[in-house]
Amino acid sequence: MFRTSKAQQGKMRVVVVGAGIAGISSALALADDDSVDEVILIEARKHIGGRVSSVTDPHSGLELDNCQHACFRVYERFLQLIARAEAKKSIKLQGRTVLTFTDPYSGKSSALKDGRLAPPNHMLGSMLKFPFLSLRDKTRMRRVVSAFAKMSEQQRLELDDEPFIDWLRRHRQTEPAINRFWRFFVLAALNMSLEEASTAVCVLLFKRGLFGDPHAFDVGAFQDHLSGALDAPFRAALDSAGVDLRCSTQVSRLLWENGKCRGVVVGDATIKADSVVLATPHHIVTRMLRGEGASDSAIAVAARTSALGYTALIGLHALYDSIKSGEDTTFTALVDEPIIQMIFNRNAELSEANQPPDGLQWLSTPISFADPYLEMSDGELQTEFERVADSMWPDSKARLQRFFVVRTKRATCAFPIGSHKLRPAAGDAGQGIALAGDYTDQGWPSTMEGAARSGLVAAAHVLGRSWNPDSPWPDWPKPPRRDTEGWTAWDCE
Repeated sequence: MFRTSKAQQGKMRVVVVGAGIAGISSALALADDDSVDEVILIEARKHIGGRVSSVTDPHSGLELDNCQHACFRVYERFLQLIARAEAKKSIKLQGRTVLTFTDPYSGKSSALKDGRLAPPNHMLGSMLKFPFLSLRDKTRMRRVVSAFAKMSEQQRLELDDEPFIDWLRRHRQTEPAINRFWRFFVLAALNMSLEEASTAVCVLLFKRGLFGDPHAFDVGAFQDHLSGALDAPFRAALDSAGVDLRCSTQVSRLLWENGKCRGVVVGDATIKADSVVLATPHHIVTRMLRGEGASDSAIAVAARTSALGYTALIGLHALYDSIKSGEDTTFTALVDEPIIQMIFNRNAELSEANQPPDGLQWLSTPISFADPYLEMSDGELQTEFERVADSMWPDSKARLQRFFVVRTKRATCAFPIGSHKLRPAAGDAGQGIALAGDYTDQGWPSTMEGAARSGLVAAAHVLGRSWNPDSPWPDWPKPPRRDTEGWTAWDCE
């Protein structure tokens, strides 16, 4: 329990800059605490949710996600945030891990599923039947899974300077296993290539995710476009918590007095605060921390964040006049396809009330680590998509009505080799300020989970409380297990 009486603590005013997942989670956690009197949440754009948002297709009028998003049951702090905002109906979660892979040319398909064995062996049964890898591939993979299980946290962090592909080859992984298994998960979950990704970050993905808790990789789908699924419930939760949300408001700089952050400057106005939570993307953090009067600690952090980069995502949205895929298609990874890496059937994800109009089918593809493909034209990307879709469903008579491309150059923070030392902790920028964002050192990579964790870590820092982000946030609903009531189940069998 974090609650402390205001008589003991006095009144605290906190300004949170940035209403993405990190800022929202921080603002709600602070507003829920009795020691905080006022929380002001400032967002430069008119919508909240940050990079987890939608855009409007001017042709069809549909709200299209900037890129296909999914969450996993291992996203425990993010799912706590969803529950705190009473947005559980926005997401449906698999009742069993089912990850389908398809060869678009042969039509062969197979799914990795969790079974009855204890982790890290809970997927062993389906893995042995997986047709896209040989027994030799799988035998060598088992050695790596065993190495993950035995690895301590310190040993993991010591691998930050080694590219994951080098580590895999050092551990005698075959090229089919590298390209058809390890590469896919690193691309999809971390938005990084094997050649550039830090081994330390990749080991976390597999150790905590795919080979961790048997429920960990249950996939969650949003039942509405992202802004529809999250914007309204988050606004309602912030309002009921008493958070003063100010959208379309630009913070020009931080207010520093004697090396301590004492508030923010908005236009010609100054907003004083006991603490500021800076929950913006790290390139904005860099600029903010270099402002007039900034502390030496803030300037030192800015030197680190300036060295962090981004990786891009491209979202492809295809609207067909009738069903293109099979009726039972949910989503599938594609074997040996570098650009069209996955296809999602949005009709299968969306609630009945949010289905596309006029019998349309909506197929969506996220292109992870899209930097090499940013210069491709919309037409070239459409040709790639249609080639794969027509190969997968050659008998379909559905015609493509609309194809929409969304490019996001600064989609996720990049964590290449050697990047761990660049990630600041929440309190590294000095007195009066806490840092929140997926770039911070909160134990997770650049995901919705990393953002939510960072916001809560920043809130704990402001409150002066000790909290382990691997533990549930006090007073919020616990993250859902498969039998937790109130969450919608998603049958992907």
